[in-house]
Amino acid sequence: MSKPTSLTRRTQADRSAETRVQLITAAVTLLHKIGFAGVTTANIAKEAGVTTGALHHHFPTKFELLFTVYDHLAERVLEGFTKQENLATNGRLNVPELVRYFWGVYGDPEYWAIWEILIGTRTDADARPQAVSDRMDAIREVRYRWLESHVDMGEAKKEIFELLEFTLIAIRGLSLERLFHKEEAYFERHLQTLISVIAARYDLLVGRSKVSSINVLVRRGARPK
Repeated sequence: MSKPTSLTRRTQADRSAETRVQLITAAVTLLHKIGFAGVTTANIAKEAGVTTGALHHHFPTKFELLFTVYDHLAERVLEGFTKQENLATNGRLNVPELVRYFWGVYGDPEYWAIWEILIGTRTDADARPQAVSDRMDAIREVRYRWLESHVDMGEAKKEIFELLEFTLIAIRGLSLERLFHKEEAYFERHLQTLISVIAARYDLLVGRSKVSSINVLVRRGARPK
């Protein structure tokens, strides 16, 4: 008798997880299509193909569901970044790959769900949980750790950290241009410009760091290699 009970429990857990995924996916779709203001628990439930009662069983409020969506998407961004191996080669950033990777993340229409949540709750401090800020800080920390483990930064560590932040700021800003432009050629031109700017700045920082390291060796009486 115990085996059927165990199987039933697993099936219920699977169904519950499936329903949550359906609701999260439906919320992402609607946030992208109609925006934060237009999203309701009723139309999310309809999009997911479940009853509003089922929705409220998993997410008592609209805000709880939407911040679960935010956390789900942020976690995907985090996991994706930590798995990247081609963004740096032999201790050097691959700037074109880095820019295009981040554009693939932040320029993706699915990321609009995060924009809608953050913008839609910007004036409601009570609605936005501390978990959002905590998640953003965690993602930033992971990016820093990734740089430290994959890139030789020397004495330019602070500046390279700042360059990465600038890259993300520029990519996010360019992604908002989707409000006004639809042509991919438009974005490609600006991505090429951004790559050129970031690469030039990075090469300058690396060059300065090498010169500084050589000067330190000279002062210590060592012969630079």
